[in-house]
Amino acid sequence: MSDIAAASKLRDKYTHFRILVIGRANAGKTTLLKRVCNTTEEPCIYDDQGKNLRGIHDINRPFSFASNPKFIFHDSPGFETGDEAQLKIVQEFIKKCANATEVDDQLHAIWFCFTPDVSRFLFDLERDFFNQERAGKAPVIAVFTKFDDFITQVFDLDLDNDENRTAAEEKLAELQAPLFGCKFPPTAGVCLE
Repeated sequence: MSDIAAASKLRDKYTHFRILVIGRANAGKTTLLKRVCNTTEEPCIYDDQGKNLRGIHDINRPFSFASNPKFIFHDSPGFETGDEAQLKIVQEFIKKCANATEVDDQLHAIWFCFTPDVSRFLFDLERDFFNQERAGKAPVIAVFTKFDDFITQVFDLDLDNDENRTAAEEKLAELQAPLFGCKFPPTAGVCLE
């Protein structure tokens, strides 16, 4: 079966894809979602009274973009505050979706967004997330955003642009090693500028 036929068959099976997005503040999560959905519109999350809740992280309140409703997103704040209750909320949400009997209520992927930073790449609760077994089979994709900013962090005036890019790629691989060495590491990783 060709890739196009397989993708078409998959689209017929699922009316939408449910994705949990986790990441620190200013990790580029909204920018990522806009690019995936090919839109410039802002996501809208409304409460039961129609009040816009943009900026309020509620993992149990799904949202999408009007221009691309096939993607249903759930937003979770990152773990940089060290609040273990946040980790528990995320784990419970993943478990709830894993136990869902309807495919539309199941979690299809988890995008864990990181902004590479040489000073502190992995917080303790992020490490805990990847060292604890998760319910379900949703793949966790490590999304490394703002790689262009990371290049400036490791920039060396004695190197040309290509050499600086290579040096940044090597430094990122070094920083990623503990993450991918966890008991339940990401299924894959992708680096975005």
